[in-house]
Amino acid sequence: MFRDEPLFIKPPILSTMNSLETLETMLAIAQDEGIEIRSEWLSGVRGGLVRVGDKAVLFVDQALSVPEQLQQVRSALRPLDWSETPQAARMSECLG
Repeated sequence: MFRDEPLFIKPPILSTMNSLETLETMLAIAQDEGIEIRSEWLSGVRGGLVRVGDKAVLFVDQALSVPEQLQQVRSALRPLDWSETPQAARMSECLG
């Protein structure tokens, strides 16, 4: 009568959606703080945060999966001091 299978299996899409929400939040905060976001097909060329003149530009590789993009963005934004920004607590939560 009963199967040995779990009654509820969390579909993998939930973790991707969570990663996507985190990624979008981090990019929005960075943009609010004056960082230009460039989402490009970099085809394996390393993205990240660079300075172009006096402007900070964050390159995000669209060729990567969402979890890989999230890792790329976290690595680029983690060294920055977010403590004096309006969304410091939220960025801290996103950075993990």
